Amino acid sequence: EKEIKNIVFIGGPKSGKGEVIEELVESFGVKVVCAESLIVHSLNKKLGPIGNKGEGKTDTASLLAHLRNNPGTISLDWVLDLIKAEILKHPDSVHVIDLLPNSKAIFRDQSLFKNTAELLQKFEESCPVAFAMHLYIDKENLKKQLDTAKHLTAPEGCTAPGGISDEADLEVTKKRHAFFEEALLPVRNYFKESDRLIEVDVSSWSKEQIWFKIVRVFASFNMSERQNNNLVVIFVKDSSTVQSLIDCQTRLIRLADIVDEPHSEYALLLECLVYQITELGCPSICYLVDVTGSTLDSAESLTESTKCLIYEMKEQTQLSDHLNKYQRNMLEDLDKPECKAWDEPQYRTFKAPNNTTLLFTPDFDGKAAEVIATTYCSMEK
Repeated sequence: EKEIKNIVFIGGPKSGKGEVIEELVESFGVKVVCAESLIVHSLNKKLGPIGNKGEGKTDTASLLAHLRNNPGTISLDWVLDLIKAEILKHPDSVHVIDLLPNSKAIFRDQSLFKNTAELLQKFEESCPVAFAMHLYIDKENLKKQLDTAKHLTAPEGCTAPGGISDEADLEVTKKRHAFFEEALLPVRNYFKESDRLIEVDVSSWSKEQIWFKIVRVFASFNMSERQNNNLVVIFVKDSSTVQSLIDCQTRLIRLADIVDEPHSEYALLLECLVYQITELGCPSICYLVDVTGSTLDSAESLTESTKCLIYEMKEQTQLSDHLNKYQRNMLEDLDKPECKAWDEPQYRTFKAPNNTTLLFTPDFDGKAAEVIATTYCSMEK
């Protein structure tokens, strides 16, 4: 059985690496070890106060200026020692290692990339890495994005050079992207040679598609027991009543589409549903289950509750009452005028100890909702 302890994340400018790592923390409860933060903190202590920060502290701009003027101050073996010390503080946790700094002043120090393979191999004697994930932007897609950016105009009153910022300066962005990708090569090659490099083109897929791929990778390493799941399943009899959720980032499952016989025994249908959601492998989106045309649509066929540790909330609730930060962002980021009603419906609500929430639209019979909820949760592993 594969086990995961440490994962290395690498990615250049605009790759969304930081956002993905935040979502992993939210969904899986992993610990993040950020090389850049460790470097800056350690140099503050090592070099003493530089610049005008006061109180014996170094301001970041002055620290980076010091690194530019004193190449060789940092080295990969020193950085890996800092990372190892941080990991060993929580040896039983899963760590996501943000290995390569985004700061140009740190990244340009060539001593950071000497003897990469040898030093990483030595590091893994104490802190083995399951795999490295490289979030990259395809060159052609980057060019398209930058071409589109040419047509952007600065906001009224903006006086920054180049209109908005140096990120909007196309040549600066191109050069920075090319430099980072070239500098990443030694690390990429090290993990590629041992077939432990997973590359994700973040420019070709939607945020949801990227997240699905990443979660499936984590699930393949038996992350289920460590997941900070917040599974929300909404049962509806008429999907048009919650069309606003379909227009957003909920995933619609029509029960009649995933089984051969929609009028089979309700327990068999729920077993198929649990399997389907488990296979999709994403604990941090909401699933919308349309039971129309199936046994679950008939209250008469749902009569016997399964014994299961689950409780029903006394008052009806809204979807937003049960969302974690990532799930809320998924819905609100795409909140278009036609989707404003996504949080209006009220639901009958059941909660299970494993952070599973089952919501039912008001047209469900109370006893039928209870039978579905207890049977579903009893089948979850």
